[in-house]
Order: sequence, then structure tokens, then C-alpha cells
Amino acid sequence: MGALEAEAGPRDALPAYMEEAGLDLASSRLLAESGEVAFYAAKPAADGAASAACIVIDARDGESSWVAGCSEKAPVAAGRGGVQAMLVPDGFDPTRPAGGGLDPNVNLLEQGWEELHENLLVKGL
Repeated sequence: MGALEAEAGPRDALPAYMEEAGLDLASSRLLAESGEVAFYAAKPAADGAASAACIVIDARDGESSWVAGCSEKAPVAAGRGGVQAMLVPDGFDPTRPAGGGLDPNVNLLEQGWEELHENLLVKGL
């Protein structure tokens, strides 16, 4: 996944209140921001599958304003406060059937998802 392979910059760091989240803090990458909501990709802190990845939604309004979802294989989704985010692999086409545990007949864009980054789809903003 390209987002997790990119060189880290100063804006890629997760907020300090996520230190106990079970994420590899050095791996986090800021994917996009929309209003007061930030979306990150990260790796889980625990050793696991090399392809494991996490999506993080941070509403930036306090220590309990975030959620993370992790999986051994993308796509992986999480939701908070009506906003859903999906971390997808490079080359993922949201106009084709999703598969991967999702409804195989769903065109994600027609279902209200929007692409904010090559590796990020969001719904409910």
C-alpha cells in the first residue's frame, strides 16, 4: 500500500492521545483531512501479517474522538459519528464490484463513498 510506504512527514504523526491505541506510531501516514476530521493509515503495533493495516478516523475534538480498525488485508473499514472510512490497496477501483467481504455487486461511488486519497474512501462527511 503506497500510503504506508511513503516517507513520513511532520503531519503524519498521530495525536499523543492515541499512544495506547495498539498502533505502530512510526508507521502512521495522514491520508486526508475534511473539516475537523483527519484520516490516517497505520500498521498495528503487534507483530502480525506483513500486509496488516489500520484505518484511523480522528475527529480532533478530544481524547475519545477517534476510532481505528485493523485487518490483515485491505480493504479495512471503520466508522465514527456517522463517518465511515475505508483503507483500500493501491489500484483499487471503487466503480467496480468491491468483493473482499463487501457486497460483490456494489459500486461504492454510487453508494455514497468518495475517494479522498488513492488509498482512502469516505462516506458520511
